[in-house]
Amino acid sequence: MAAEFDVIIIGGGPAGLMAARAAGEEGLKVAVLERKQEIRTIRRSCAGAFNVNVPVFGVTATFDEDKKQFHFAELETTITYDGPYQNIFGFHIYSPGGKRLEFGKIADLRKDPQKNRLGMAINKEHLLGTLLDELKNYDVTVYSDTNVHSVEKETDGVAVHCTGQVKKIKAPFCIAADGINSRIARMLGMNKSRSFFGTLRDASIVIEKTTCPDPEGFLFMITPGGIFSMMPFAQEECYHISASSLRRDVDLVELLDYFINKDALYASWFKGSRIVEHRTSCVVNLLSPMETPFKDNVLFIGDACWRREISNVGALTTGFKAGKCMAEAIREDKENPTGIKNYLDWYQTYFYLPHGKRPQGGRDFSKYLTPEDIDYLVSLPEEEFPQTIDFLKVVDCIGKTYANLFAKIYEENPAVMDKLIKIRENAEEDLKQNVKQGFKPL
Repeated sequence: MAAEFDVIIIGGGPAGLMAARAAGEEGLKVAVLERKQEIRTIRRSCAGAFNVNVPVFGVTATFDEDKKQFHFAELETTITYDGPYQNIFGFHIYSPGGKRLEFGKIADLRKDPQKNRLGMAINKEHLLGTLLDELKNYDVTVYSDTNVHSVEKETDGVAVHCTGQVKKIKAPFCIAADGINSRIARMLGMNKSRSFFGTLRDASIVIEKTTCPDPEGFLFMITPGGIFSMMPFAQEECYHISASSLRRDVDLVELLDYFINKDALYASWFKGSRIVEHRTSCVVNLLSPMETPFKDNVLFIGDACWRREISNVGALTTGFKAGKCMAEAIREDKENPTGIKNYLDWYQTYFYLPHGKRPQGGRDFSKYLTPEDIDYLVSLPEEEFPQTIDFLKVVDCIGKTYANLFAKIYEENPAVMDKLIKIRENAEEDLKQNVKQGFKPL
């Protein structure tokens, strides 16, 4: 006989646990199904970035140092966080020769960190642990070490079949919060209408100490060996370093070794460093966002419906809104698409319409440009860029800036201009190659 609940939530990450808390606050009987045995353990690459003081999908999180709480004014809710953190102030892009595009002067911004930070690197395991502890206050049952192998629409709701602590479970609604490579999305055929852009592989390490001039930023380093990212980790003086590629033949472990030990410029940052965390990795299928993240009484939230990581704030926000909306639908006896119309309208306004049709990036410019070419291009902008850690804003700003510099580039360095034109002409073919090397989810 199937166990019966008001809402079934598949996935125990930030989106899923926040949805459980929000639904529990409204008095719903909730089940959370999570495949990991220890829910709070993070195994995939994750630096723990948490946006603050700036809107993310219509919601601005702030952090109260005294109360140790994240406050979401638009949602009228808070999340306790009393774990370690480091501040993040801006986005910097470094060229092979050490020139950089600065989206925020970090040396100046760190003088008033609470006002000027745009992000905090938090311990995500600590955050998940706090949310799990809060679920004990509500009628929420958490089933860990539980794999979902089918989800079926029934006349009175949804039936979920599992292996683990529970075999069959039923509810009027189900929330799929099972992450970027959502298995539930594949089961229900949600990926068939989504565009596929390739498969991104990532490998990461955490190091202690660096002589990087501005380590409290979200940094990208373009080198002769590859492109790397670096940002603060939660623990003081620790930093998360990643290498990624859309190509199958790239050894990411070798790339990381090159960056911290062999690169002519950047290896000097890590001469006194040591690796303090185990290596992590992830494989991400790059898909266009779901236009309507709902089918057969299953609502997709967080990374499960998005192109890549939706951000911690985005995940928590979708979880909160989903939990509250489902409670309203059940109270009004609208256990159908009409019942969650408010959520779907909100998703369209803040997620899909402004961001859903945006083309996928991720071009490998090193195929066309030499390190000297990149140094030259990075040295050109004279105006200061606005402070941000929003990657989409960075891309837009760079696009506008260099569009205005094309005449100068053509006059000073026509060979580089020819290569930039080639990059644009080959965009479609490069995308085809990325797709060919990927593993499209069915």
